[in-house]
Amino acid sequence: MELTYKILKPQAIKDFLHDNKIPLKLIEIENNQQRIVVNNDLKTKNDTVRKGDNLHIWIPDEEYDEAVLPEDMELTIVYEDDYLMIVDKPYGMPLMVTKNYTEHTLANALLTHYQKNKIQSKIHYVNRLDIDAGGLVLIAKNRFIKFLLSEIEVKREYFAIIDGIVPNKTLTIDLPIGKSDDVSPKREVKEDGEDAITAFTVEKEFKVQSLVKINNETGKTHQIRVHFAHFGFPLVGDHIYNPKAKINEHLFLYMNHIGFKHPITTKEVDFNLGIPKDFIDYLKAKGVANV
Repeated sequence: MELTYKILKPQAIKDFLHDNKIPLKLIEIENNQQRIVVNNDLKTKNDTVRKGDNLHIWIPDEEYDEAVLPEDMELTIVYEDDYLMIVDKPYGMPLMVTKNYTEHTLANALLTHYQKNKIQSKIHYVNRLDIDAGGLVLIAKNRFIKFLLSEIEVKREYFAIIDGIVPNKTLTIDLPIGKSDDVSPKREVKEDGEDAITAFTVEKEFKVQSLVKINNETGKTHQIRVHFAHFGFPLVGDHIYNPKAKINEHLFLYMNHIGFKHPITTKEVDFNLGIPKDFIDYLKAKGVANV
C-alpha cells in the first residue's frame, strides 16, 4: 500500500514518521533502501521535508484470508478511498466468516470487491455490528490503517426503537457487561464484566414504544441491547432479549452516523444517513407524524 501525505511543516523525515506513528520497520525495502519518496525523489529517514511537499511511503500489502471466499453480492458503499471504506450493512448479515457462517457474510462480499479492484488486504473492521443490526461499518484496507483509526476518536450514532416509555429522556448507562454463560451468545449486566457506556436521548414517544438515538457507545457485544433490556426496555425485534419480539420482525437497531478525522489526509469524514426508511415506515404505521 502506498501512503501519501501532504507535508504541513518543515521537519526531518524521521520526526515526521514518529509524529505519524509510522514504524521504520514497517516501510518496504527496495534496493536495500526504504521506499520513501518526496515529490519524485528517493529519500532517507535523515533527509528533511518542506511545507507543501508530497511524501510517499510504501508499506507491505497483505494476503487474502484463505477462510473467506469471494461472493458476488450487492454491496452498498457509502464512501471509499485508497485507505478505507464505509459500507451500509443490511440486517441479518454476519460481518465475518465463522464456523456458523461460512458464506453470505459481509466479508465474502468485500473480498469480491477487493479482487475486482486489486485491493490487496485482509478485511479489517474498525467497528462491528451484531448480525441482527444494520448500518454503517468502517473498514480499513490495511492493518496499519486500522491501527491509526484505533488511535483516534470515531463518532458513532445509532437509532433504535424500544418497547416502553423511558422516564429519563436523556441518560448515560454505565454498567459492565459479560457473558451469561460459556455456551449461550447472550450477555448480561455483570459486576465482573467489561466496562460499557451507552448514552441516549429519546427522540419520539408513541403509545408504549419510543424512538431513541444512541450517541455514545463503547462497542461491547450486544451492549445497546443488553443495557436497554436490563431496565425493562428491550429493543423491538430483538429475538434474544425481548420476549415480545415477533417472528418476522427484524431488530430495530441501525448505525446511521459515523465521523472521524482521516488518519492520512487529515480531512473530516462524516456521514449521517438519518432515520432509515424501515424505521419511518414502522413509525408511520404506529400513527407517528412528522418523522
